[in-house]
Amino acid sequence: HVGQLLTKLDELGIADNTIVMYATDNGAELALWPDGGYTPYRGEKNSNWEGGYRVPMMVRWPAEIEAGQVSNEIIAMMDWMPSLLAAAGNDKIKEKLKAGTTISGKKYKVHLDGYNFLPYFKGDTNKGPRNEFIYTSDTGDIVGYRMGDYKMVFKEQRAHGLQVWQDPYVSLRMPKIFNLRMDPLERMDHEGSGYDQWMGEHMFLFAPAMAEVVKFKSTFKEFPQRQKPGSFVP
Repeated sequence: HVGQLLTKLDELGIADNTIVMYATDNGAELALWPDGGYTPYRGEKNSNWEGGYRVPMMVRWPAEIEAGQVSNEIIAMMDWMPSLLAAAGNDKIKEKLKAGTTISGKKYKVHLDGYNFLPYFKGDTNKGPRNEFIYTSDTGDIVGYRMGDYKMVFKEQRAHGLQVWQDPYVSLRMPKIFNLRMDPLERMDHEGSGYDQWMGEHMFLFAPAMAEVVKFKSTFKEFPQRQKPGSFVP
């Protein structure tokens, strides 16, 4: 079907200036293997580990993006709304919505956590605007925080298989730290003999990470939660 779509764009003569994105739902469900997919990363859907969040992403925009590029910048699905609107000519939507604006006769005042990646896509800058990512569970809890190469885990999913949907997360008294460039599979906390010493040498990261999480949570004072997470139990 992807090939049929691309062929149709060619037939219509609009392929060069049409943005085509290809991605997947987050997290493989290893418990339903082989139909549930597979991932080399630790964990799976409904966990705090990278296997529950990372997805492949391919983007095609011949008029603006040079083909064959590979990017290791941090980008989240929430970044696509401001990025696509910027590509369509509105690069101030985030600021307008935060201040309050009227669109098609309806008033909106919301906080978008996404970033506009258009300048990066077009090559105007060699660095994407996102340097952090907040990991949340399906119940809305903040289970981890990433800044740059470093990730801190606050709550850990220790269950496996279908039990990840039954067992609660384990709240850690002290966060775990991972360097996702050095240890992208998050294995060293249980396989690296020098992990404890390494983590002790990087505990200085706790303070800036906590400050950013507090800053994020403070935005809910002006912009309260609009929807509560669902639950399997009453």
